[in-house]
Amino acid sequence: MKNLYIILSAVFIFSCQRKKENSEIITIESDQIQRNKIIHDTLTSDQLDKIKIIQKTFQEVYPVTLEETIDNFKRDQNPDNEIAIWLDMSSAYENYLKSQTNNLDLTKKQEVFKLLLSISMMPSNEAILNSELKILDENEANKVLSFYTESPKPIKVYQK
Repeated sequence: MKNLYIILSAVFIFSCQRKKENSEIITIESDQIQRNKIIHDTLTSDQLDKIKIIQKTFQEVYPVTLEETIDNFKRDQNPDNEIAIWLDMSSAYENYLKSQTNNLDLTKKQEVFKLLLSISMMPSNEAILNSELKILDENEANKVLSFYTESPKPIKVYQK
């Protein structure tokens, strides 16, 4: 669960990147990431409605309050882009769960969520490796990923 929190925290953070020439993608340690300040004091009612859907969808596997979820989106440079990514993750998550004949236990649902979070930031082969899957096999992981339609968007973070 700690690794899941670290990954999720990284999604909402845009500070402390070691910038390399040519905007090369690099990996940084989670302990180097700091939360950004709130950028948007308010969000639109449409944005809030979408955030409520996201929070409700992932409540079981990522138990944060609606207020915390809203706060996280207020820290994003472009909340609409992040909301679109999370809505696609939400749709993929729900569609995968609906495709299963048996109910999934919480551990498997958390792994599905972690995999979808990873695919939102990196190519599918890297997402599978990054997710350190213990329950889902490669075929099942690819099935999960087949429901996600967005292109991976690495997190942009900046060095202070």
